[in-house]
Amino acid sequence: VWSIGPRAIEVKAKDFGHDLQAMAAAIADDTRLVFIANPNNPTGTFLPAAELEAFLKAVPQHVVVVIDEAYNEYLSADLQYESTDWVRTFPNLIVSRTMSKAYGLAGLRVGFAIGQPGVTDLLNRIRQPFNVNSLAQAAAVAALTDKAFLQKSAEVNAQGYKQLIQAFDELGLTYVPSYGNFVLVKVGDDDGAGARVNLALLKQGIIVRPVGNYGLPQWLRITVGLPEENAAFIAALKTILG
Repeated sequence: VWSIGPRAIEVKAKDFGHDLQAMAAAIADDTRLVFIANPNNPTGTFLPAAELEAFLKAVPQHVVVVIDEAYNEYLSADLQYESTDWVRTFPNLIVSRTMSKAYGLAGLRVGFAIGQPGVTDLLNRIRQPFNVNSLAQAAAVAALTDKAFLQKSAEVNAQGYKQLIQAFDELGLTYVPSYGNFVLVKVGDDDGAGARVNLALLKQGIIVRPVGNYGLPQWLRITVGLPEENAAFIAALKTILG
């Protein structure tokens, strides 16, 4: 129980991703908010548009659904869908996006949410004053029109992802196919594997993300970098795993 009163309902993942049927079944009379990250973090899994839309139709209208699309811009054209159209249909839907990933504005901490006025009015009441500075706002507006950079970002990410999973295949490592700018890889069979390999990578100047706090102590989440950064990580990993 949180100090402000509400309770959190956790639904077990299915194939490292959201189990929408189980989530719908877990909605109780006092449920007010449902979060879905798509693509999901930290596993990189993806829910097709048809499954998400069916879920939205099944959720009671008094329950707000937040679809976090931080990694949406990395999706291939055939997988992308216009979730903002759903906002017009579902007054209980909020779609959130960030400029910190494919748009390259991580240091400016700026993003946005799309929702109907009834929901955005509530958000505006609780947001911090001056929460996004004027420089970040100007950069975000400019970034939204920079289609060439966005396309290049997605292309570099796709190439880097292939570079990483090719190395994992060569090393015989299990990984979760990803739709974001990272990949979840299993680096050992014991529960200390993730922490052990992470520490060894740190000693070689490589920073990745342990995910033991997600119940995945044998895994590491690797962000896709530039070709030379990926190569440095791969070389270090091969040395560590022997």
